[in-house]
Amino acid sequence: MKDLMKYTAIAIVLSISAACNFLDPEHDNTRDEDILDDAAYFCGPLNAVYNNLPSVFDVQMDVLTDNAVDRTQTGNYYRAATGAMSPNLNPNDVWASAYSNIRLLNIFLSRMVLNDKHPYKTPVAFFAFTNDAAYTNNLNYFYRLKGEAFGLRAWWMLKLMYTYAGESTDGQLLGVPIVGDAILDQSLDIADYPRASFDDCIKCIVDDCDSALVVGKLPNIYAGTDLAYGSAFRSHMSGAAVKAVKAKALLLAASPAFNRTGDVTKWQAAAQAAYDAIAALGTVSATTPAWQARDAYYFSGLSNNENGVYDVIFRGKYVTGNNALETDNYPAGIYGNATVNVSQNFVDAFTDNQGYPIAESTSYNPAVPYAGRDARLSQFVACNGYTYAVSGKYSYTVDISENGYDTNNTLNKGSRSGYYLLKTLRPTQVSLMAGNTQSTPRANILIGLPDMLLMFAEASNEAWGPTTAGPGMAIDAQTALKRILTRDSGNSSMDTYLTTVIGTDQAKFRDYVRNQRRIELAFEGHYYYDLRRWYAADAAWQDKLNVTVYGTSYNSVSGYSKIELEKRKFTSPWTPVPYSEVYNGGVKQNKGWE
Repeated sequence: MKDLMKYTAIAIVLSISAACNFLDPEHDNTRDEDILDDAAYFCGPLNAVYNNLPSVFDVQMDVLTDNAVDRTQTGNYYRAATGAMSPNLNPNDVWASAYSNIRLLNIFLSRMVLNDKHPYKTPVAFFAFTNDAAYTNNLNYFYRLKGEAFGLRAWWMLKLMYTYAGESTDGQLLGVPIVGDAILDQSLDIADYPRASFDDCIKCIVDDCDSALVVGKLPNIYAGTDLAYGSAFRSHMSGAAVKAVKAKALLLAASPAFNRTGDVTKWQAAAQAAYDAIAALGTVSATTPAWQARDAYYFSGLSNNENGVYDVIFRGKYVTGNNALETDNYPAGIYGNATVNVSQNFVDAFTDNQGYPIAESTSYNPAVPYAGRDARLSQFVACNGYTYAVSGKYSYTVDISENGYDTNNTLNKGSRSGYYLLKTLRPTQVSLMAGNTQSTPRANILIGLPDMLLMFAEASNEAWGPTTAGPGMAIDAQTALKRILTRDSGNSSMDTYLTTVIGTDQAKFRDYVRNQRRIELAFEGHYYYDLRRWYAADAAWQDKLNVTVYGTSYNSVSGYSKIELEKRKFTSPWTPVPYSEVYNGGVKQNKGWE
């Protein structure tokens, strides 16, 4: 924890020296510059927390599952996935960063106290007082910022819980240390804050979410021209985002790893919370709230504050001129490093275009395995014969045949698996060609409408079954999942298997929605955690986590062949608590990492 305090002290200095640009509303040229300077200083810690949100998806996280392999067979993700995960080696470690951000938020919240001695009541004036409306705007701005801080604290606590919550070596279900409103410094040892119970940590997140909505008065969405609640703040923590954080916490609590008795009321609570988050975006029906085309969702629509579609619920920093994921994952033939190679396991998870798993499909042909499949396959994975094309710059077709440039070869950086990653990349826009480069804007979508619909479908099925809507709800689990299945052009019949084969079968629906979460949210930082909340308490957890990962090869005579690449190997289904916290602070370790 002492290392954490050192990092936090550095973060505080940097945040205070930074301008409050992320938080400032549109300038009206009437403000006193001295007040602006004071407000910027005041908002420094909150601004720093926003700046610490990730801007790019961590696609390598899926190397820790059977979705992908690392072509280079190096790096911490590869090492952790193949047996080296330990309290000293965890590429998903967020302990120090999360507590550093929580400390920043506690500093900010400690300042957020109304003062009757000020004519404007708030601890600092956010607006120059040129008219009566400024007083109201000032108070609204104050409450909104306070709500954002509560919401962000809940978010970082959620990150800690999804990463470290687990069964301790003495059999307790534990969360992480709860520091409350305390502003820790180097004189405080983490031993003063032992790991709290799992239930207490979930309550802590829910309480902060409720505070964000009640005390902070956050609106569901930011729209219009209001100086405190207008569309200028669309990238900030909103009421809908807070409700989504609450839903994710309650879903974790309802999941088999932590809901050992199968308490159905926990599933009901999770379903209701997910439904509330969806409803915060607009009218809930079989076709609403609306969502954008994938390119707008991931790229072109991110910076449009006036966009009337709110499917991006909460995101990290918006960056422009970025080609990081393409540089890492394009084939070498178009100047990429082909680092993350999609597995055959992941490709096999895609159904045919009527939603039938390929093992049950009458149309699937292993000789032409990519034809007649779920339309998402060609959007998420570059299979043999896929053509990368940026208009006016180049065209490149993947060839994994025995003489093809993309066959597995260390000299030409050919794919180990026979596949390349497309999900979260923008292959129709980004060019890496020297003298002809082209980049893209992007952001890490931390919570989106697809996630909420899938969460609702999962929880609603466990609570009421696939086709029964919960009390006061306009949709059931099946309806929510249909929206995911039929989202893309070419997938109009993707709900056939869901309605004709699964029907009211709760167990079949459970397996199906889990597979759809795997596909729809792949390479966005979900599947590693989903596997653990589903299977960590299962006696046969190794059958789900410690699996063999496969790829494919192609020969013009014999066709496609499945090839074994590597095995996943984890000592425990739980993520280890950092060694420094266990050794120096006496924090209890998760089972299997003693």
